[in-house]
Amino acid sequence: MRDRKIFTVFLSVVLLLLVSSYFSLKVGAFSFTAGELFRFITEGGASDQALVLRDVRIPRLFVTILVGANLAVAGALVQNLTQNPLASPSVLGINAGASLFVVGSIVFLPTITGLSLVIAGFAGGALAAALIFFMSAILQGGRMLVKIALVGVVLQSLFASATQSIMLFNDESIHQILVWLTGTVAGSTWEDLTVLTPVTIAGIGCSLLMVKVLSVLSLGEDIASGLGQRVRLQKSLVILIVVFLAGASVAFTGPIGFIGLIVPHIVRFLIGPSHPLMLVVTALMGSALLVLADVGSRFISFPSETPVGIVTALIGAPYFIYLARSTKR
Repeated sequence: MRDRKIFTVFLSVVLLLLVSSYFSLKVGAFSFTAGELFRFITEGGASDQALVLRDVRIPRLFVTILVGANLAVAGALVQNLTQNPLASPSVLGINAGASLFVVGSIVFLPTITGLSLVIAGFAGGALAAALIFFMSAILQGGRMLVKIALVGVVLQSLFASATQSIMLFNDESIHQILVWLTGTVAGSTWEDLTVLTPVTIAGIGCSLLMVKVLSVLSLGEDIASGLGQRVRLQKSLVILIVVFLAGASVAFTGPIGFIGLIVPHIVRFLIGPSHPLMLVVTALMGSALLVLADVGSRFISFPSETPVGIVTALIGAPYFIYLARSTKR
């Protein structure tokens, strides 16, 4: 009975992703019929509509799918690692650290692109993660999980202020950077996709290899150590994976919030926290939710583009408040 329920959930999420992907290709300044989509995808062409579909809509869709999966899996890993249901890469400041380094690279190194931006995002996220756990460890008193959350919020504000200060050095591109900081998948290219795809495969692949380790770590450090696990090494590897996934995503789309917070909760509610398919369904659900948010963002100020980060914030903020109240109880 339980396996049938999990299989139903899996198929439902896949169907949701397929339907949302269809509307992502269909909706926009150019609207396509199902027949036109099929013809342009299979036959190509040099018309304006064919070029929009091939060079704008399709790479945008695939980048959105990959970023949604990355952020959702990173959020699940952070929540499992810290045993904190309110944790996510954005709440803990990892996204803000990655944003600081990416914006700094764009301002001071205008020619930087592609893989170099991913490296910058990874470095910023790694710095944020290191500072969070170092400062939480040296602070006296209080629960470790609470200290991690509080330090993450403080560092997020600090990195955001530093990012805004750096932007003062480049008035010409301040509007573009502000849109990017809101979180947007508009302007995604095939070049972005060629860099992001192997990063996603490597990051999520490593996450899946650590499913059993994560299940043991969720029992607590003492029990995990008693079962022969090298807790510190394994936690460090998990943190690196989180930084890798979140930093790469931020480098291309900006700090899109709340996907890493709410998706793991939805999946745990549907199939349970320790099922082997949990991370797979989380990745698919993250992709589907971000694609739906991107489709919705096109209707807010049609035909203009609204950053998808605004839509995810509108969805995630009320859920975060509900989750905080539920956690308190």
